Amino acid sequence: MPETSVLVVDDEESVVTTIQAILQLDGHEVVAVTTGAEAIRILGERQFDVVLTDLRLADVDGVEVLKEVQRTAPETAAIMLTGYASLESAIAALRSGAYDYLMKPSDVEELRATVNRAIERRMLRRRLVELEEVDRLKTQFLSMASHELRTPLTAVMGFIQVARRRLVRASDKQGATDWKEEATRAAETLELAQRQSRRLARLVDELLDVSRLQLGRVQMTRSEIDLVTSLREVVERLRLLNTTHAFEFSDHAKNAPVLADRDRIDQVFENLMNNAVKYSPGGGTVTVVVAREGDDVHVSVTDRGIGISPEELDQVFNLFYRSPDPRAGHVGGLGLGLYISREIVTRHGGKLWAESAGEGSTFHVTLPLAAPAAKAGAVKDPAGARRA
Repeated sequence: MPETSVLVVDDEESVVTTIQAILQLDGHEVVAVTTGAEAIRILGERQFDVVLTDLRLADVDGVEVLKEVQRTAPETAAIMLTGYASLESAIAALRSGAYDYLMKPSDVEELRATVNRAIERRMLRRRLVELEEVDRLKTQFLSMASHELRTPLTAVMGFIQVARRRLVRASDKQGATDWKEEATRAAETLELAQRQSRRLARLVDELLDVSRLQLGRVQMTRSEIDLVTSLREVVERLRLLNTTHAFEFSDHAKNAPVLADRDRIDQVFENLMNNAVKYSPGGGTVTVVVAREGDDVHVSVTDRGIGISPEELDQVFNLFYRSPDPRAGHVGGLGLGLYISREIVTRHGGKLWAESAGEGSTFHVTLPLAAPAAKAGAVKDPAGARRA
């Protein structure tokens, strides 16, 4: 299938037929029309890499076609065809946004060279946009990472220093009671340091997961598991760890066998439930519902938190995405969790999406149920991944 597309517009049938044949031989997809109105209609439906249009069409001015190109796809390279060898017509075409212009009848090699240059320019511009986005993400990542990694690291260093001082004081105490009190305080301080070190480890794990996912080096070692049992265990773990939120688990399926990597699927649902807690700072209930839907199992995780704006519903799964909502200012992290979760779900043949009515959010996951004959064992990741 051709990777590049060209729209040719000329009211002379012989011209469009000839240009179409020449460019198709170079491997381009070529759509040829003989009216400006038809060209404008098509430009409203799809985009092209290059548009070649006659300056003087029977129904509309070729400049109108150029304007439509600029309106619908300004990155498309437009080339004006003209049978009038005048400087004025060339200037008019270039001022209207044309990349170049060609005289009719055009030399075949000149036509091919001009179209190929235009396509190369478009590809370079597209690559430039991609590189600018990569640079923006790199800058954003470095800023967030330096802050998010520095915060727990500073806390760990501070807590260890405090604990050391308390242990030194404890060694100077004469009485057993005084020594025990200082030692207890030191132990509490070390517990705080341990919590921060676990936070630091989670951030590093997320960075490693992103790297492995993008390089295709995450192996999904799958076996048949009961998702209902797995979810119930995740909910119970989070109930024990969380004192500010209640967790409700609603099971509408007696069992839901899926072929999955248990650790990775648990990671997804732990992340969704932890997010539900983080984005509902006022407390409340996190509701987890699991049900069978045809050949799939459907899991929803709902909170009563700050919600997600319509514009953000898909953006939240982007790499390094952080909500601009000021109510989410307290939420830390690198913006990697939802990206990782969607990648894992996708690699299991499922889907992950979000819904929000402006207050509270629901994250949905669907996974295919295991076929009755499915057997336990390692299944190669669709991307041909291997563990780094």
